[in-house]
Amino acid sequence: MSRSLSVAIVAGCVASIATLACAPSPRPVAAQGAAAGIDSLNARVVDAYRRHDPRAYGALYTDSAVFEWPAFNTVRGPAALAAMAHDNWTSLRDMDLVLDVSSRRFAADHATEFGAFEQSWTDSAGTRMTEYGRYVTVLARQKDGRWLMDRFFVFEDSTRAAAASRAAVKR
Repeated sequence: MSRSLSVAIVAGCVASIATLACAPSPRPVAAQGAAAGIDSLNARVVDAYRRHDPRAYGALYTDSAVFEWPAFNTVRGPAALAAMAHDNWTSLRDMDLVLDVSSRRFAADHATEFGAFEQSWTDSAGTRMTEYGRYVTVLARQKDGRWLMDRFFVFEDSTRAAAASRAAVKR
């Protein structure tokens, strides 16, 4: 091989490597609407709580979903999750749920979300309660682009009765 051909091959390889090294990286999945889709899913979870709608809650899970919380037996599948919600929500009034997302990790067809939650309700005795905890959710992107929960792990920190208002204390 002639010296000029060798130089041309080396120069071509160097130029190719430089081009690849300087090329923009692929857009992250988050930039392609994943974060907005997961935010929408979270909004539907909160809405199901507020409306006491166990069927809507169950519909937010994949067919292979698993719900794990030390306070409950492990629950599998949307129908069982809807039944669990129905049984647990029956005696709770004025339910609310606040999710505080701390971070997300994205891949092409799934994501993992870490966060904290506050679930509030009025119990059958009329006492306002708030439960605080942490959660990890594994989310699966469906073929139609929607996100559903596939694994939900909950870790309760504490449950407390709401503090009496100042007006109630003055009476």
